[in-house]
Amino acid sequence: MRMRVDAQRIGKKLHRLEILVDGQRIGEYERSQAADIERKTAEINCATDYLFRIYRRHGEFKVRWSGSRREKIVYVDDLEVGSVLKACWRKPSWVE
Repeated sequence: MRMRVDAQRIGKKLHRLEILVDGQRIGEYERSQAADIERKTAEINCATDYLFRIYRRHGEFKVRWSGSRREKIVYVDDLEVGSVLKACWRKPSWVE
């Protein structure tokens, strides 16, 4: 299984992080500024097995930050199906 993250510019500052496995799009990670692409790619690498299981079970997913719950939630068709483990999170670019 060969995983790749493709950062696509979607605005002045934001990028969409598409996750591809063997060339097939399996999901999208949080939208990111350029300074956070490397960090979020590391988070995806850490959670690859988990995210691939979500894809095999539910289909294409999106990961979004919930500020109120302080979690990175995984959605499929707007339904919550899981969350990325905190152990995979990396320090944001604005935190020293």
